[in-house]
Amino acid sequence: MKKGIALLLAGFMCFSLAGCSSSEPGQTADDGGTSETKISAETKTEEGSSTEETSGSGIDWAEKGAASVKPNPVDENGNSVFGGPTEPAKAPTGIKVALIPSDQALSGPVTPLAAIEEVGGNFDWTCQWFNGKGDPTEQNKAIMDAVSWKADVIVCASVDAASIQQGLTTAKEAEIPVVSTSNGTDEPNEGTNTVSGDQLDFAFDVGVDYRALGVSIADWMIADAGNEGSIAVFGAKEYPSCMATEYGLLEELAQSDMEISEVMYFTGGQVGDSLNRQVIGYLQSNPDTKYVFMPYDPAAIQVCQALATAGYDDVKVCSILGTAAYQELIASGSCAAASAAYDMVYMGWGCADQFIRLLNGQELFSPHGENVPYCVIDSTNLSDGDWVSTYDYKSDFLALWK
Repeated sequence: MKKGIALLLAGFMCFSLAGCSSSEPGQTADDGGTSETKISAETKTEEGSSTEETSGSGIDWAEKGAASVKPNPVDENGNSVFGGPTEPAKAPTGIKVALIPSDQALSGPVTPLAAIEEVGGNFDWTCQWFNGKGDPTEQNKAIMDAVSWKADVIVCASVDAASIQQGLTTAKEAEIPVVSTSNGTDEPNEGTNTVSGDQLDFAFDVGVDYRALGVSIADWMIADAGNEGSIAVFGAKEYPSCMATEYGLLEELAQSDMEISEVMYFTGGQVGDSLNRQVIGYLQSNPDTKYVFMPYDPAAIQVCQALATAGYDDVKVCSILGTAAYQELIASGSCAAASAAYDMVYMGWGCADQFIRLLNGQELFSPHGENVPYCVIDSTNLSDGDWVSTYDYKSDFLALWK
């Protein structure tokens, strides 16, 4: 890794370890999005090294781009395989499972929890939803309500453990395990957990390899661009998963000859007019920009609609999630170009598998993320609805739980 990028990524990891709620010394949506720090081939060289030696030369970006649109995990022949456990774990029957999405209005946290509810239908589980409403106060209350409901296990999705210490303490006193999914704070993801010191944490978190998602979408953009041109990178540090994705993205882009903007951060509350103004302001100041990276599809959808209205037809927007709505934009021929998708249904089934093992007193499967399938979606491999693996992993899980 070149010295300049190594320092950038080292600083990023230090920030990730410090958590996602601290103030950002870089740019936010309130800054107007007009300043930038470009990372060119020259700035990525070590002292005394030539640009050619430290650029993307020697890497077959076309091959990496082609690989990015193929589902993972795969076997040595490139065929989709089950990446979950092989050790059986008998599923308990008749248990009470509390489901707490960070916000029940968002598909990201809701989809894996709905998958857990689907699992429960096979074993007479009673599943009860408690809405986190996008507010830590409500999320704490949801956990305490789940404790009062006498849940056997509490499952949170996309909830920051550092912000729900009251709820976690109440659950611990009641000896009810609290687990997580869709958070990106457990293996295989590293350096993204926001808890510190003697703070309580989830028993585990089942999430996709978010760093690998960042690498995959970077490979797609570099290949599509022919390893030349500029990319505007936007980030969302309020979500650990987005920070892990960002690290993989920057790490991979650093090996290319692309020009990379300084990461421009925004919050969920700024998605819409505020973020759209920032993106358009940046493009006005940097008219050569050909790619815009957004950390998740709902933000990318808003940006694509704004760019279409503003007449930016030659800019390609890339994202993370692979939702049905974003795939529709890709199919329409808009500026939406690609999204690194992962199977949120598998994520729920994997989470159920892990808490079954936890309740049984068995060792958890490693990695705790259970190798959630993922791939980059573009115009060549669109799916009907949110992207899911074509491999029949549900049969494999059910066989383990007999």
